[in-house]
Amino acid sequence: MRYFTTFCLFVLLFSSCKTAFVRTVIYNDPGINDLHILPTREIPASTKPSQIPYAVSYNTKHLPDTLVDALTTTKTVAFLVMKHDSIVYEWYAKGYSDSSHTNPFSATKAIVGVLTGIALKEGKIKSLDEPVGNYLPSFSQDERNKITFRHLLTMSSGVDYYDQFINPFGKLSKLYYGNDMHQLINTIHAEKLPGTEWRYKNCDPEILTLALQNAVGKNMSDYAAEKLWQPIGANHNAFWTIDSKEAGNEKSYCCFYTNAKDIAKIGMLYEHQGAVGNQQLVDSFYVKQSVTPVNLPNGERGGIQNHYGYLWWLRNVDGVGDFSMEGMRGQFVMVVPKEELIVVRLGEKEWDKSSERFKPLSLYPTILRSVLGLWGTKR
Repeated sequence: MRYFTTFCLFVLLFSSCKTAFVRTVIYNDPGINDLHILPTREIPASTKPSQIPYAVSYNTKHLPDTLVDALTTTKTVAFLVMKHDSIVYEWYAKGYSDSSHTNPFSATKAIVGVLTGIALKEGKIKSLDEPVGNYLPSFSQDERNKITFRHLLTMSSGVDYYDQFINPFGKLSKLYYGNDMHQLINTIHAEKLPGTEWRYKNCDPEILTLALQNAVGKNMSDYAAEKLWQPIGANHNAFWTIDSKEAGNEKSYCCFYTNAKDIAKIGMLYEHQGAVGNQQLVDSFYVKQSVTPVNLPNGERGGIQNHYGYLWWLRNVDGVGDFSMEGMRGQFVMVVPKEELIVVRLGEKEWDKSSERFKPLSLYPTILRSVLGLWGTKR
């Protein structure tokens, strides 16, 4: 009892000035079902939602045992496969359905990339090489004034932000649980010349969003609803986590809560080069650039980073030319244009044992190879 009282007093001590720390202690490791523990902004569904049709062969094929085992041991909650814009396979875990809202985590980054392309097409920003300081005053006063939209899209801002996954006082904890994104971003400084090194940083899409919302004159949720979510025919409302009701900034490096079918429509948008029917939402050239490797020195593992574009991953498993929206714990929207395939996997983790957490990704190629074996061009 004495230890519990001490713990409570410790939490209370920090409650007035350390919101992120207190939330970290209370909620611990982020999960896919965190929708109601942090404030959100609603993104209304389309008034004319589009239904993805079912193929004649819907759910007639059996998944190989290796894939079933991988999906089961990683606690998959949604698995969707589309071929030729039709659903050929669909499965949800007990307690989940095609309308369940889960956190796709960093797959959200790709949505920010799409919205940047839309803003560029509309002329809200002059070019990707325009300094974000033109719209974010705090980034126009020092060396950060060299950072452009392109640098943020390609994780090459050169700022001194580092993710610390087990530090409750770290910046990653403050990003997820904090209540003032502007305040946090203003603690980040220039470290290297922008555009000279790729290094994965959760702060880059957040900085991008703070500038983008000023450029378009509205918050990201409202902009997403009007320019993306409703035009793609989303069937369900989405919810985007914000830092606080007072500040109202979307946590855009993560936390766009939606379901498998609606997020698949973003994959469809890029499979069709930025078009929905006869409506071109994003310029096809921008889409092409989004899935072109940055080819910058990799500041994390050495060598050249050739598996990343504009907040999209380019895995290119076995040379099939796939690209993807990806998030922590194995949230995937895989797109294989040449095969006209889209695969969505949402779940609680991407590893079987905790010791495998930071090993090279294996769930992604396991899924894609199995899907190609069932629905590839030779099938």
